[in-house]
Amino acid sequence: MWQIKRLPLYFDLIFCLVLLPAMLFLLPVDRWFVRDSVYVYLMIAWLYAVYFIDRKLITNWLRTDRRKRLLAIGLLLLTLIVTFLIARYQMDLSPHDMRRPRHMSRPPKMLLQQQAVWFLFVVVSMFSIVVGLFSELTRQMMYRKEIESEKNKAELALYKAQINPHFLFNTLNTLYGLILTGSNKTEEAFMQFINLMRYMYSNGSKERIDIETEIEYIEQYIALQKYRIPGHTQVYFSFQNENTVQLEIAPLILITFVENAFKYGVSTQTPSEIYIVAHIEHGELMFTTQNQIFESTQKKKGQGIGIQNCRKRLELLYPSCHSLNIHQDGNSFSVTLTIKLDEK
Repeated sequence: MWQIKRLPLYFDLIFCLVLLPAMLFLLPVDRWFVRDSVYVYLMIAWLYAVYFIDRKLITNWLRTDRRKRLLAIGLLLLTLIVTFLIARYQMDLSPHDMRRPRHMSRPPKMLLQQQAVWFLFVVVSMFSIVVGLFSELTRQMMYRKEIESEKNKAELALYKAQINPHFLFNTLNTLYGLILTGSNKTEEAFMQFINLMRYMYSNGSKERIDIETEIEYIEQYIALQKYRIPGHTQVYFSFQNENTVQLEIAPLILITFVENAFKYGVSTQTPSEIYIVAHIEHGELMFTTQNQIFESTQKKKGQGIGIQNCRKRLELLYPSCHSLNIHQDGNSFSVTLTIKLDEK
């Protein structure tokens, strides 16, 4: 984006260093220097001035209020008057021009000079107006990008704020159950809970983190959830990384699907299985979860809100480099997410 922002500057350099000098060399400037060098310097300086007057002032003022538009029109008329005076100026004539026939009102070189001045003025004016309009278009594009970026940041902050209470509710419920049962694993569970909280508040605000760190967080979450689920619920987790470079991912983007699997895939009476698989190959992460859905869990209020928020986060963070497929077949529920990860 910064390269697009610099394009007007590049156009200015092209005009000042390439375009205008090339047009001047098409004219007999060398002979004009011999006849009147001061005039030639004045004409060149005026052409540069016209470019920046049109580029910086006139094109900008014409888009603002009525007062500025009147000033722009007045300034445009002033440039026309000055150009007319420069074009009418007669350089020192050569002896051949002094001997021209009386019926000729102006020598041919005088006509060439006037035509050249007006030609350069028109070309410079048109080029400067085009660059000025392009600069305004670039400025508006950058402004819209900034507004969209700020909006996306606000939405992401909102979705993250909605993730944390969901996680805290589930985890505190687990710890509460351990305390009531007097489990000897309560202290260990609290330590894992502290580690999870430390991860959330140290990495939750970052844009990207190592994928291994995110996977380790998921592993700790699964270990903590195993304290509350019944023994007839089996959890299978695997992670394979076939990539040779370090990759990064947006934090807390995967945990929603893991939470969803534990929330709806556990029954106090019926045996069940939960599968969580993460596989990285050629810089692409494929993350899948699969679990059963029981009638008792289907009646829980708020089902699917976490996944909806995560879907929106993915659209904001990975607009064109992710795919999310959610499939439900009877009492079987599966999620398949693929993300093109960023290299560190």
